[in-house]
Amino acid sequence: MALPQQFKDEMKRRVSLSSIIGKHVKLVKKGNRFVGLCPFHKEKTPSFHVRDDEGFYHCFGCKASGDVLSFLTDHENMPFMDAVQYLANLAGMRVPESQTITPEERAARASISAMLEAAATYFQQKLTEDSGGAARDYLTKRRLSAESQSKYRLGYAPKAGLVAHLEAKGYKIDDMIRGGLAGRSEHGESIYEFFRNRLMFPILDARGAVVAFGGRALASGQEPKYLNSADSPVFHKKMILYGLNEARARIKEGLPVIVAEGYMDVIAIDQHQVAGAVAPLGTALTEEQILLLWKSIDTPYLCFDGDVAGQRAALHTLIRLLPVLMPGKSVRVMELPHAQDPDDVLQTGGAAALRQLAEASVPFIDALWHNVALEFDLNLPEQKAKFWQTMREHIRQINHPAMRDSIGDEIHTRISAMQTQRWGRTSGRFSGRFSGQFSGQFITKHHAKPIKNMRPRIMMSILLHQPECIHDICEDLMQLNIKDTLVKKMLNIIVDSATMESALDAETFRTHLMQAGVAEEDLIGLNESVNGRIRFDPAQITSDDAKARLAELITLEARSSKSKARKLKTAQTMTDDETA
Repeated sequence: MALPQQFKDEMKRRVSLSSIIGKHVKLVKKGNRFVGLCPFHKEKTPSFHVRDDEGFYHCFGCKASGDVLSFLTDHENMPFMDAVQYLANLAGMRVPESQTITPEERAARASISAMLEAAATYFQQKLTEDSGGAARDYLTKRRLSAESQSKYRLGYAPKAGLVAHLEAKGYKIDDMIRGGLAGRSEHGESIYEFFRNRLMFPILDARGAVVAFGGRALASGQEPKYLNSADSPVFHKKMILYGLNEARARIKEGLPVIVAEGYMDVIAIDQHQVAGAVAPLGTALTEEQILLLWKSIDTPYLCFDGDVAGQRAALHTLIRLLPVLMPGKSVRVMELPHAQDPDDVLQTGGAAALRQLAEASVPFIDALWHNVALEFDLNLPEQKAKFWQTMREHIRQINHPAMRDSIGDEIHTRISAMQTQRWGRTSGRFSGRFSGQFSGQFITKHHAKPIKNMRPRIMMSILLHQPECIHDICEDLMQLNIKDTLVKKMLNIIVDSATMESALDAETFRTHLMQAGVAEEDLIGLNESVNGRIRFDPAQITSDDAKARLAELITLEARSSKSKARKLKTAQTMTDDETA
């Protein structure tokens, strides 16, 4: 039985090779690969390598190699179709009914592939000729280097000439139509070229073969602005990401990956070497595309405009990803300045500006919570109830049981925090639009990165309400290695207050903080970033309770610092040993 290549590719994307081989071989992750003892021959030193991102294994000892299907047939002695059925069950897919690909069809697909490669070369040549002047001017305006243009094989489609060029090389009109390069008029009397007077972007598959094109309009009033190839025997747009091959090279350099919207954004991000970049092909990010991307990197970044349309696009994408979430695989969400795309950010602020936006990104759960909340007026009880119901319904869409339980627990905690929230003291934390901030990951102007360690902020929140505890714990606080910029400012005031004869009261403490440059909005932000993350109210606990909780937090923070120091020392020792 001949299985459609699209089905086999999708099945392999959904089931990681390491998860199958790892059931039989102990694998250790090293960089972007796994290493273990070869299951095909006896050895004492591991020479068996597994690559999830490329979907193959190879032994440098016995030279055994293959993909997940060959592993099951060669190592497990499974019949081929049994192996296919086994993987399809794991992937949640149905094996298609018997489909025989005739030699003629196979030859036609090969011809289309060769034809698309010839078209890409033709477009590249036309970009260098007189007719490609407008396209070259546009690329110069967008500051795309000659190196980037060559790397992404950019070209120019003239108003006419491609069909004649391909016919002269022996390619058939029917193949040009099937391959998305030409069309036939309604009455079938004439043939027209699909891409005319456009800047051309070849689209590659995982093997690096040209399978389709995207074209940007160059003339004023030319519509649509971007035109993409239709699906063909060799191209399925929902299963391919533009720029993925180049992004994999950036991943090997240790850089993150940003999912952008357009071709120019992808090339600009790559050119600035701030990250790898990919883009869907004229549609919203699909489940198939994120599964493909997760094979190369665990947590890509999604970027959206900060306006209402961008927030809605973010929500739709996050909801679409819910069914395919799995342990260790997620996304972070970047919010772009209004009406700017990544290329705009790079043009005005350079790599540092985009890097800062990436550092200020938020996890999947915070982005989902925030963007769903924007759809409701949370000042109204009935709207709050609807919001909670909607969030619970979204969580039920997660297919993986452990992920569904984990995220469900987090949502339950947040809803419980809202239910017990006292409205008089939060400056409207749950009112309407959340003041534009992501709940659970408050970001201040002094602290661009999401706050991962909340213990220092919880301590400061307690001390804001119970400043009489400062004298008793000041010395212990000074021993902690705290990185949070806002907390460090507050600690400076605490150090000064420790030398005073009289204890600070809450009003005096705040006055000192204001004089030191800590704004009221910073203190509100601190309290808001803590709300929902703890199960007590710092403003309501007694002084004795505050001291007990502070002592516990200090002990936990000290242990954490010592643990990190030990890991750092161990890593340094291993590095020194390897160097030696």
